[in-house]
Amino acid sequence: MGFLLLLCFSLISSFSSGADTIYANQSLSGNQTIISKGENFELGFFKAGNSSNYYIGIWYKKVASNPPTIVWVANRETPISDRFISELKIVNGNLVLLNESKLPVWSTNVTTASLKSVIAVLLDDGNLVLSDRLKPDEPVEE
Repeated sequence: MGFLLLLCFSLISSFSSGADTIYANQSLSGNQTIISKGENFELGFFKAGNSSNYYIGIWYKKVASNPPTIVWVANRETPISDRFISELKIVNGNLVLLNESKLPVWSTNVTTASLKSVIAVLLDDGNLVLSDRLKPDEPVEE
């Protein structure tokens, strides 16, 4: 039981400590964010104005503004109401936002059949990139 608690805590703390990557075995929810390596951009859930809805987006991290300056929104047409139950995760090689009912409301919708182990990385230029974390000479973990 202690190991499981430690594992859960380390996954949560990896996002809060400024990780820039979402791995296939992780998800983003609640107050968790990922931050680009140079800390220029941050990705996570946010509210727009006085709305009670939440969106997944990317905003400037270094620019101090309240509210933050949003530069990209994933689910503009399909907001969610509970960011603690909803999840952003990799499913079948795509980055997918699952709502409170665990139904997909947004997806990258790309063909990734050739990729062995997909990750999503927030780059310092603000781009969110899906890529294969394996290099050509790395073995595939089973």
